[in-house]
Order: sequence, then structure tokens, then C-alpha cells
Amino acid sequence: MHSHRAASIFLVALAALASAAPVRGADPLPVREVTVFKDGHAFVLREGPLSADAGGKIVLADLPQPLLGTFWPYATDGAVLRSAVAANERIVTERTALDLRQLVEANRGASVAVTDVMNEKFTGKLIGIPRRSAGELESLRGPTGTPVLDEAGSLLVIETDSGTRVLPLDQVRNLEVRGPLGAKYQQDELRGRLTLRVEGGGTGSRVGVAYVQKGLRWIPSYKIDVGENGKARFDLQATLVNDLLDLERAVVHLVVGVPRFEAQGMLDPLALQEAGALVAARTETRDRFSSFLSNAMMTQVAGGYSAEAGVPANAPAFEGASANEDLYVYTLRDVTLARGERMVLPITKFELDHRDVYTLELPVAPPLEFQSRFDGSRIERLAELAAQQKVQHVLRLKNGSGAPLTTAPALVLSGGRVVGQSILTYAPVGAETDLVMSTALDVCVEKKERETGRSGASVRWDNREYRRIDMAGAYELSNKKREAVELEVHCTVLGLADTVGGGGKFEQLSSAEWWSDARRPEWWSWWSWPYWWYHWNGVARFEWKLRLEPGAQATLGATWHYYWE
Repeated sequence: MHSHRAASIFLVALAALASAAPVRGADPLPVREVTVFKDGHAFVLREGPLSADAGGKIVLADLPQPLLGTFWPYATDGAVLRSAVAANERIVTERTALDLRQLVEANRGASVAVTDVMNEKFTGKLIGIPRRSAGELESLRGPTGTPVLDEAGSLLVIETDSGTRVLPLDQVRNLEVRGPLGAKYQQDELRGRLTLRVEGGGTGSRVGVAYVQKGLRWIPSYKIDVGENGKARFDLQATLVNDLLDLERAVVHLVVGVPRFEAQGMLDPLALQEAGALVAARTETRDRFSSFLSNAMMTQVAGGYSAEAGVPANAPAFEGASANEDLYVYTLRDVTLARGERMVLPITKFELDHRDVYTLELPVAPPLEFQSRFDGSRIERLAELAAQQKVQHVLRLKNGSGAPLTTAPALVLSGGRVVGQSILTYAPVGAETDLVMSTALDVCVEKKERETGRSGASVRWDNREYRRIDMAGAYELSNKKREAVELEVHCTVLGLADTVGGGGKFEQLSSAEWWSDARRPEWWSWWSWPYWWYHWNGVARFEWKLRLEPGAQATLGATWHYYWE
């Protein structure tokens, strides 16, 4: 009966403590500014005033995990930074007891009644669990260079009227605490801390750290409403994913660009960890450290926007956008976002010109001699790939917004109604990009490719003879729509181009050039190509542009050849 009462008291105490919100101390160096990349890397600037009673020492309880070579502490306005030291320190924390061992630690010195697994019951004063102190362990092990924690045993010690009773913890069946229940216990632990030591300075002096770390990313997304007047209305929004640290009214720069860091994958020794992390960052031009890492090579360009009006007070505000080097930066102010939270923010709106284009990418097929080496499943897969030759309806967008279009998912609407979702690909200012709308089922295509000739031993190389095989392709298109369509047709073949009809053109690609092309088919790796193939053959690409009126048909033709042993 008493044991149930004691257990009930313990549970009630735990519930009350769990419901209490933890009180967090003020961060001596809050995040003032952070530059965020889409891949999850961020350049963090933390800064705070130099307190007069700090004794020239600022301690960060959360140790940063910076990329190698990107951690830079500083002090301003007469203060001089002397050192930044990272170390594991032994600290004592107070925790709620959740199991028997912790409950014993929380009630040292209390009067208790203990029942063991053999149902023997005895009472006395709870001495606790014996342990070796950190000092004792250090004297036994010798200097290790890192702090150690106390080593707890697995025995329960109770002082009874007849003497001292010791039994293993795992043989305690029931523990009853007589009197008030202690629900909190002291726990030693090691925590990484960063200590900045500063000399001099006055009232206006500030201390800060800047570093690159992974854990904060932004995900762009577009909403595109396509109008009938040749205009498309764009809404750009950003989703912030914060797994790094708390932000409170911070300046956040969202970067369109891909930086380069030679030391990526290596943590700075200051992190006191061996795990690697990919990181990259830069800062915006108008803020502190604007030139930090700005010489990284990029592949994207930029322009500018103006902020929108009507933002509520104390809400995240879109301040503007600007270009720096090969990056483009959107700036937001007053962003408050705790670690573990996500936030969606509107960025900007604009209009772009567009036109409807219908594109067809005819899939490349392997030579017939090659196909004879495939099994049944791969022949079926080739047939599936050939059936994918569908005409795509795309919006060709002219980027006249003054800012680059970043690669992002796009929700497409027409007249306010959802049409579908697509992926908008990167386009610099002044360039064009295609947004796939749908498959144009009313624009039909039929592909016919055949062998037209096969010579005997026509050429000789490396003591081997090779035959020339001539090929011809006919591609029949028909427009079943009620309006004319602008068509762009591309066809890739293996071999050397000879002729092209229908007002088309062709270019000859080397196998090495095509090897790096994303359009290379999946079947290319199904077979080890013979060495002589690359000596005689290449890759040809045909292209046609035409206008097809309603109900009209057109046949496009091309010829080419390749060599086979």
C-alpha cells in the first residue's frame, strides 16, 4: 500500500515538472545575420555587446561546428580579441528522475523501505550508489588531455539499524521513500564550450564570431498563373528549414548560387568532433563581412527587385535583392525561427513574357547488331523507351525580371485553376527556359527508321575490316488540335549524319561529348562497346523547326550511316 502511494507521489511530481517550461538564459552572441544556401549550408554571423561585468570573457554554451578554415572571431571599437578556445568542460545539470537509478540519486539521505526480488523488506537511510570520482579516475589513468566523468557503480547502499546493507540495483523490486519525494538529481556531463577572451574596449564594443555550418537551408517554389495575353504571373516563396540554431529578428540572406569550397567535408578542429560536413556560404554586400568568401567561383548571375509594401510590424520583411559576384541574394529582415521549426515566406512577384512551343525529343535507338545481344527483358525495355516519344507542350519563358530564375518546383495555373506541377529550371537574366505544361496528345508522331544499304568490306583498320551500314529515318507529324502549333523536333542517332530534309539541320557530336550529355540513354551501359566503335562512329543530332496548321501533316527525313565489324 505504502509502495503504491510512494509511486503515485513520484509520478505526480514528474508530471508537474514535465509541464513546466524550461527557462533559457540569454545568448551572449545571438545570430545577427545568416546567409543561407539551398543545399543546407549557411554562413552565420553572431554578435553581441561586450558586457562590462564579463571580465573580458564571453562563453558560448553551444559549440559551433564550422567548416575548416571558415571560423573567424572578432572584436570591434577598441576591444582586442586575444583568443578563442574550444574545450569540453565538466558541468553539473539538474534533471528529472525517470528510472530507479535516477530516483536513488534524487533521494540520497532519505528514509526508505526496500523490497528485494526475494520479497525481503528492510528500512534505513539511503546512502546511494557508490562511484569513482573524476579525480580518482584521472589519477588511475594518467593525464589524457580531456576531462572525464565520475564512474557510477551498480550497487545500492542503505544504512540500517543493524549495519550497512548493500545489494545490486537489479535486485530491487520496490523502493518506498518515506517523506517528501526527491524528483530531481544532479548529473555530470561533458559539454563543448567556446570561450572568447577580449582585452580593452568600452561601452560600444562588440564581440562576434562568423563561421560556415550545415543545418539551415531554403527551398524555393513558384506559383505561375498563365494568362492568355502572353504574360505569366509569378509568385516566388521560400521555405526555411532550420535545424541549426535559433534565429530572433535576424537578417537572412537567401542565395541563388552554388559556391565552391576546397575544404568541404572537413570540420574545423574547433568543433571537437571527427564527423564531416558539407558547407558553403557567402555574405551580402551591405552587411559586415560582405567580402568574406566572395571570391568563390559561381555559375549563376543576378539582377534586382524592389520590396513589396504592406508588411506588418515585427513580421519577417522582404527588404530587397541584389547581385554580388556570381550570386544573387534575396534579403529578409526580422526573421524569428527556432531550431527545429519551418517557415514559409513570400519573396516577390513579377510577370514574364511567354509563348507556347511544342517539343519532341525522339529517343535514340541502338544499332540492330547491338540489340541482338539483349535478353527479352531488355528488348521490352527498349520498346517502352520507344513508346515515350510524345510531343510536350512547354511554355518558353523569357526572363526579363531582372533576377535569375532558380531551379524550383512550380505550381502551374491557368486562369486561377490548377493545371499541374512542373520544375522550373535555372535561367539567367535575359535568357529563355522551358516549363513543361503537359503531354500534347493531339499532336501525333510516328517514327520509322530502316536500313537502306549494307556494303561489303568497305574500310580497313588495325587489320580488321568494317562494313558501312546506311540508315534512313522518316518522322511523320500530324496536328489534331484546333489551332496551329510551333514545333521543335530533335532526333539523335548513332553514326555519321549524311542528309536532312524538311528544312532541318544537323550537327556531328563526338562520342566523348555525348558521353557527358544528360540525354545519354540508359541502355548505353548495358553492353561493353568495342574499342573500334569510337574510332569510326560518332553521334549525330538532327533538328527541325516548323509550324503545323490545324489538321496538317508533315514528314521529316534524315539519313546517316555507321560502321560495324
